[in-house]
Amino acid sequence: MPEYKTVGAEELDGNPLAAHLPLPPETDSDAFMALATRPEFEIRDRDLPNSIRRIRINRLLRFYVPAMAVHRRALISICTSVHDGYIQRNPMTPLGQRILQGYGVDLPSSPPITMISGLSGMGKSTLINRIQAYLGGQVWQHTSFRGAPFTETQILWLRRNVPEHCTVGTLCSTFGDYTDRVLGLKLYAGIFAKLNGGGRNTYLSEIRKIITSHHVGFLVLDEFQNLSLMGVGAKKIIAMLVNLRDELGLPIVVVGTYRALKLLRSDLSSARRLVEGGYFDLERPLSADDENWQSLCEAAWEFQWVRKPVAYSEAIGNAFYEVSQGVTGIMLSAFATAQLAAIEDGSECVTEELIQKVFDERMKPLHPAVRVLQSGNPMLMDKFDDLYKNFWPTTAPDGVEGANDDVAASLHAASGDDQAAAPTEKRPGRSRKSKDADAAEGGAKPGKPVLSDEQIRKLVLSDSMRDLISVLDGR
Repeated sequence: MPEYKTVGAEELDGNPLAAHLPLPPETDSDAFMALATRPEFEIRDRDLPNSIRRIRINRLLRFYVPAMAVHRRALISICTSVHDGYIQRNPMTPLGQRILQGYGVDLPSSPPITMISGLSGMGKSTLINRIQAYLGGQVWQHTSFRGAPFTETQILWLRRNVPEHCTVGTLCSTFGDYTDRVLGLKLYAGIFAKLNGGGRNTYLSEIRKIITSHHVGFLVLDEFQNLSLMGVGAKKIIAMLVNLRDELGLPIVVVGTYRALKLLRSDLSSARRLVEGGYFDLERPLSADDENWQSLCEAAWEFQWVRKPVAYSEAIGNAFYEVSQGVTGIMLSAFATAQLAAIEDGSECVTEELIQKVFDERMKPLHPAVRVLQSGNPMLMDKFDDLYKNFWPTTAPDGVEGANDDVAASLHAASGDDQAAAPTEKRPGRSRKSKDADAAEGGAKPGKPVLSDEQIRKLVLSDSMRDLISVLDGR
């Protein structure tokens, strides 16, 4: 049962849907503390048997540091939007009752649609997990409010992945199935099944009923870049989201890779609507010198289950950057894999040399993706997400769990049976200056054609940075 609070704001204190929710963080520091999570760890864990320490290394899944300001801004913005949406839909007011009963209303204002974007592995889904955790439980059963009967079920959020090649009907149906699971019912799946072949408006009518009947606080659509596969169908999905926002006062958060931005560039109207609530770009650091990167690596370095831990140094952060190119999920995977290797070979010590070695020998599926990032070539960067997901598949979030989905599969693979793979040739490094120059020049020489499929194939299969450079130079 919710515990209603009094904060001195009438629009919140008199609203059963909002009075039990935490307010948005007061300061940037408060937002940092709200998002950050650390694995359970004690110094004496290092004396445990190898088998137990191997298991505990997986606790790195629960490590999350919102090192960038954009993380904290996203939390504050989304929390504010949820409260604002509930203010207009307060069921204790005539306007809220009209919305609840399904009457058309003219809302004083529309809540925002927010977009979170970034490369695969940068923690987009984990950020949403942490925001959801801050707001509290997903389902609330109300019985009374301030002495008045109020027997309503409130769903704080509904979150689904956008399927490939989906339609308005299939997307609405996935929300129906998910709502049944959240509530422990067998209701909406059957309703949507009977609508098979029905028109778009019929599906929209049913999804509206779910949102209004259960006082849904906000929708989250992950893997939003899949809309790029849908052609004209993408515009229908975007139009549906805007309609839900405008008609029901429902905040919406869309999460996707940079491929989603390409979709929006072709439709400025859609782009404007999808960033009204803010665009939060989880940019990867462009060098190991990035202050946020070094802070992140230093914070993670605390969690060493090896028996001979060494103090953190900038060289450690540089080594992590070399093997991950600033992608958080890859960095955590390399750290976990290095600890497993140190336990296995008896050295019980993680060094920058070991980090590079385990990447070369035990994380081969990620080499093509990392080489693309090292190239700095915009034409190749478009391939990163496919390479990352195809060669190193990750676990898709199910809307409730709080695990770090970007590194779950990585840590699992790191402890698998294929760890004794033969070492690869160490890639000759390129100076940061030359990488930055490539990026500034667009990553390709003027007049060079777009890479052919054969060139891309050679890139993916290449074993060294020297091979990569030759592909980019067209030799």
